[in-house]
Amino acid sequence: MNETDHAELLRQQTVLARFGEFAIKSDDLDGILTEACSLIGGALGTDLAKVMELREDGETLFVRAGVGWKPGVVGEATVKASDHTSEGHALKTGRPMISPDIAEERRFSYPPFLTENGVKAVANVPIIGKEGEPPFGILQIDSREPRRFTDADTAFLRTYANLISAAMDRLRATEDLRDREARLRRSEERFRRVSEIETVGVIFFDTEGRITDGNAAFLRMSGFTREDVEARRLRWDRLTPPEWMAQTLACLEELKATGQGTPFEKEYFRKDGSRWWGLFAGRMLDDGTAVELVLDITTRKAAEQATRDSEARLRSLVEGIPQLVFRSRSSGERIWGSPQWLDYAGQSETESVGLGWLDAIHPGDRAATLAAWGAAEARGLFAVEHRTFRAADRSWRWFQSRATPVRDAGGRILEWFGTSTDIDDQVRARELLARGHEQLEAQVAARTAELEEALATLQTEMAQRERAEAALRQAQKMDAVGQLTGGIAHDFNNMLQGIGGSLDMVRRRIADGRIDEVQRYLDPARQAVERAAGLTRRLLAFARRQRLDPKPLDSDALVAGLADLIRRTVGPAVRLELHLRDGKARVLCDPGELESALLNLCINARDAMTEGGRLVIDTADVRLQATEAGGPEDAAPGDYVAITVTDTGRGMPAGVLERAFEPFFTTKPLGQGTGLGLSQVYGFVRQSGGVVQLESTPGKGTSVRLCLPQHQQRGPVDSPAAAEAPRTAGIDQTVLLVDDDDTGRQASAERLRELGYRVLEAVDGPAAMHLLEGGVRVDMLVTDVGLPNGMNGRQVAEAVQERRPGIPLLFITGYAGTELPPGSEVIDKPFALDTLARRVQAALARR
Repeated sequence: MNETDHAELLRQQTVLARFGEFAIKSDDLDGILTEACSLIGGALGTDLAKVMELREDGETLFVRAGVGWKPGVVGEATVKASDHTSEGHALKTGRPMISPDIAEERRFSYPPFLTENGVKAVANVPIIGKEGEPPFGILQIDSREPRRFTDADTAFLRTYANLISAAMDRLRATEDLRDREARLRRSEERFRRVSEIETVGVIFFDTEGRITDGNAAFLRMSGFTREDVEARRLRWDRLTPPEWMAQTLACLEELKATGQGTPFEKEYFRKDGSRWWGLFAGRMLDDGTAVELVLDITTRKAAEQATRDSEARLRSLVEGIPQLVFRSRSSGERIWGSPQWLDYAGQSETESVGLGWLDAIHPGDRAATLAAWGAAEARGLFAVEHRTFRAADRSWRWFQSRATPVRDAGGRILEWFGTSTDIDDQVRARELLARGHEQLEAQVAARTAELEEALATLQTEMAQRERAEAALRQAQKMDAVGQLTGGIAHDFNNMLQGIGGSLDMVRRRIADGRIDEVQRYLDPARQAVERAAGLTRRLLAFARRQRLDPKPLDSDALVAGLADLIRRTVGPAVRLELHLRDGKARVLCDPGELESALLNLCINARDAMTEGGRLVIDTADVRLQATEAGGPEDAAPGDYVAITVTDTGRGMPAGVLERAFEPFFTTKPLGQGTGLGLSQVYGFVRQSGGVVQLESTPGKGTSVRLCLPQHQQRGPVDSPAAAEAPRTAGIDQTVLLVDDDDTGRQASAERLRELGYRVLEAVDGPAAMHLLEGGVRVDMLVTDVGLPNGMNGRQVAEAVQERRPGIPLLFITGYAGTELPPGSEVIDKPFALDTLARRVQAALARR
């Protein structure tokens, strides 16, 4: 063996040793497999390796772990383990399959993600399990250059795969042992819990009646201690009263003879000599010991006795009150009548039961009485007034009879319990009162007329008040609209003046032939357009109508990344301090808009500290309660990330603080501020589902806290790619451009034609449909969202896709109010024509 081979062997042995040591210490399968990939890649000089697990279907390999791969492979990619793949052949034969150059390999097919990751050579080594068990999967070593794996490499890989299999067997064995130990602990815990049930006593005793053990519940029931049980001083004859001894001995004999005793109730002595009732059930165990379960039924026995006593007292009460008491079925058949009823009606008990009691009811009231019984079960109440015969003087007197149902535990009516009360005096009093009824009705009618007149007057006054309030609301609305339009007019007129003046000078220079000076006026015009677009975005942000591009974002990293820009912006007189929480939670929002909001706040803070000061930005994980999050239309209570910007400036008085978020409200001199900064911040945070909290004290400074909902999903923040210049397109590609703005549409179409596209123009949806029905071929649709004549951009897109399935779509819009399908490609107006061209080229390239 030469020195090179010896060094290679030593390196392989070191890798095997390091992996074995790691696998023994770790209980995490994914961690073990990832470490295996890392070590084997280092041993063979490649940065790509993975382990693929064979799923239960026996046909699919899933990338369980790996190193060096782009996103979308580890944890996601799958491979079919068929005869047409190198992986499937390795599993079928149980031998490593080496492909030195997959581009030259003709026997097998390879998954696309290999070539996407630059793989040129592959070694597939099966990971075989125990005999009789299916293989775990494949260890795959990938090389970005063609490579011929040597026999020594193949032998080493086979040994390495066996070591991985052994590590997995160890994990399975450990898990099985833990599972058996857990089952044993659960079994012991169940037995312990049974013996510790507080309401069930457990006794163990021998055949001579000595109690050998008992649980805490039995000791509490009987009053004895654990020492009394352990000293074997407890016997049946000590615990059992004499009158219960015979039954106790009979139960012991039954237990010995049959192995199981019949449950029975008896009294016991406590340690203090008092008595308690128990329900006992015994069973013989295999070792000759008996176990008995005991329920303390002292309370139940006391309740039974209390019930008997209560029934006796109730009987005495019923027989002593003046009311006539009865029990009946739902049909009205009487079960029992009190002695008072029998004496009053002159009926015997036999005559009273069933429907015989109706013989004592006035013939004119019997039908109403039976009808009340018919409705009683549905109403849950029997109530009727009727005349009843009094045997003593053979007269009829008025009675009110009422009964309520007696129900079982399931709610079923068992019987009715009721009374009949003499109301003859009340009925006669009602008759006297009825005579004055007409006079009372006349008085009520007169008073009702007075009240109706007063109500009409009140309704008239309320209508007048509502009209006045509506007029006030309209005046306030017009005042707000006037303030808004005034601010917009001021800023837009400034921008239009810049655009118009620049274009006028361009026209003059062209007329004079001074073409070389045109560019100096076109650049300011374009800048004015961009300022106008920025003003529109701020207005939409305040109204929460801007189109956002939310992404999972680490707020700490964003603030830290802005630190240098903020320092340059606020100047050397302001000291910037960052207090970052280093929290785990992220927020889901538009990074660009959040950066713009923070810069706006920092600029406001700088302007408030004209003599210099301290600017602090801190972040914190906070939980907002309902009172902090706002009302029903505001953010929801929950977990938030708070970004707070605090300055030591001049602060705001109460009147300014109340109007701080109003659009176009500013305390700066005319021309030095639009008044949209804080309103834009407010609108962006609210549209992102968050809360803005503002605190300020004159002379002490201002604190603005942006609370954005926490987003738990982890993932990298995308970085925008540098924009490339549009390329000249190939021929024979047609773009359908739909826009009702002639100027914008014609400019867009002309730019696309310069790149070689064929462009079909349409001013609205019906015109676009007419072009398609004419049979022209269209490769892509670019449409404005807001279109006239009955079809908006979304409807046009849906109609086009029905006729041209899979056609690329790009929406252009100047307002984010129309809801678009999820994942739609959108470009906001105003846009640079090169931006439109790049988006069109990218969409057609993807197709």
